[in-house]
Amino acid sequence: MCPRPIEPARISAELKSALGFYHGTVEDLTRELIRVLGVNETDRRALEIVLADDEKSTTPGMLAERLGITAAGVTIMLNRLEKQGYIARSLHPTDRRRVIVMATDLAAHRIQQLVVPMIVESYKMLLSWYDSAELEIIADFLTRAGELQRIHRQRLRDVDPYSRA
Repeated sequence: MCPRPIEPARISAELKSALGFYHGTVEDLTRELIRVLGVNETDRRALEIVLADDEKSTTPGMLAERLGITAAGVTIMLNRLEKQGYIARSLHPTDRRRVIVMATDLAAHRIQQLVVPMIVESYKMLLSWYDSAELEIIADFLTRAGELQRIHRQRLRDVDPYSRA
């Protein structure tokens, strides 16, 4: 069987469709995770950031920057997450003026229970579907796509919201 010739218009349309499908399924999965955890999207993202911080150095200011919200907004969000038992705040060990935000064992357990099995299954499936060269290309694509998303996010942060008038 001969491979199909490369058709830029067809490939572009397929890529656009595939990315749209992928983004939609990620949003759907995220919405279900939010429902199960009993949080909103910003709270979920904050938990993701705090759980990923191996150095235990997440501060409210860093969360405000990463999430694009105000210091007051972060305080309200952290109060909610603390009330749910997902985060704890403590003073920095060497700079008592700084606050460190840490995920609790409850948060780690729930994410471990819900998300890790999906990640493991996804890796197993990808490893069975693609060879190492293809996986390198996929990893490169996802990294570059993530970098583009960061650039686009920053552009949007620099745009004033539409007026309601």
